[in-house]
Amino acid sequence: MAYFLDTSVIVDCIKGKQSAIDLVESLDGELYSSYICLAELYEGVLRSQQPKEKETGLKTFFKSLSSIFGIDENIANKFGEVRAWLKQKGEVIEDFDIINAATCLVYDLTLVTYNQKHFSRIPHLKLVLS
Repeated sequence: MAYFLDTSVIVDCIKGKQSAIDLVESLDGELYSSYICLAELYEGVLRSQQPKEKETGLKTFFKSLSSIFGIDENIANKFGEVRAWLKQKGEVIEDFDIINAATCLVYDLTLVTYNQKHFSRIPHLKLVLS
């Protein structure tokens, strides 16, 4: 199985929260994330008291992943489809979350997240929730 690690899980791993580390270590398969998550995490790094130290931890974590997804035409198309559907239902979530969900849907990845409230709205998205 292939897993996509959401920002919410990665930030806790980088902070050293044992529950997040245990969760990620329990996953049997390849681990992925996206440049979208990396961008979100860089905001926190650059606002921190120790940006160089935090950046090192961030880079080390991302180097351990099987791959990091960018946005391609298939993801862009799925993003539009999902966002339109959510908007029609009056349940739109943040665009970055939709892009990450679209990535999972296109590449058949299971999303690992703490954000059940947002991601559970998206049909056919496979989730590992904690």
